[in-house]
Amino acid sequence: MAKLDYYWRLIATGLSFTTFGLGGIAIGFVLFPLIHLLTWNTRRAQTRCQFVVHLSFKLFIWLMKSLGILTYSISGMEHLSDGKPGIVIANHPSLIDVVFVVSCVPNALCIVKRAAWSNPFMMGVMWATGYIPNTDPDQLISMCAERVRGTEKLVVFPEGTRTTPGKPLKLKRGSATIITKSGVPFTPVTITIRPTTLTKAEKWYQIPPRRMHVRMDAAAPVDPQPHILAEESQSLANRRMNKIIGKILLEGIEQHERAY
Repeated sequence: MAKLDYYWRLIATGLSFTTFGLGGIAIGFVLFPLIHLLTWNTRRAQTRCQFVVHLSFKLFIWLMKSLGILTYSISGMEHLSDGKPGIVIANHPSLIDVVFVVSCVPNALCIVKRAAWSNPFMMGVMWATGYIPNTDPDQLISMCAERVRGTEKLVVFPEGTRTTPGKPLKLKRGSATIITKSGVPFTPVTITIRPTTLTKAEKWYQIPPRRMHVRMDAAAPVDPQPHILAEESQSLANRRMNKIIGKILLEGIEQHERAY
């Protein structure tokens, strides 16, 4: 039975990712152009497309759970689903982290690697949602700081890439810079997956020996204003903010570890 379960989850994982890719093409090249065609305001059209991505990710998680690939638990969803602008800061242990976070955020704005804009499975989604490419660091920071003061909730993984299992968190300066420049509250999100899978060192078909469990906890938003000093240099402000972010995320991960 264990071997049968393993091969079923392997087939189901391949089916899920195939569905994800085909769904991205259908939504990006059929539904999203239709939304933009019928919506006179570009920003409003982007907002509607972001909401469609939110719903499609919820559906994708339901599919993976229904197929027996995973189970999950989410707490603090009210801090993510309130529709308010802000910043979501999460650790990044696996490939599906963004799927879980965006499935809880109806107005999610994402920073996406430039390669995604030439990916046929993703390019339509990138264009229609107004997601931000990570090509020019200075322009990226200013665009993010401007848009989180509006109506969108920016989803950021401060590590920049997936964490290697067993290695400490290494935070880049981008998320700290966005927070200090915008002054907008950020919502910390802790994600752990047991057994570990879909990490940076693993292919999609290297599935764990048993069904994975995803745990995601969102804490109350943190106001950065008390930690921003008016005459301090940007580099010092970034280091201070990264220490705050790192401490919060590490405490969340350690709390999860104690619970396993």
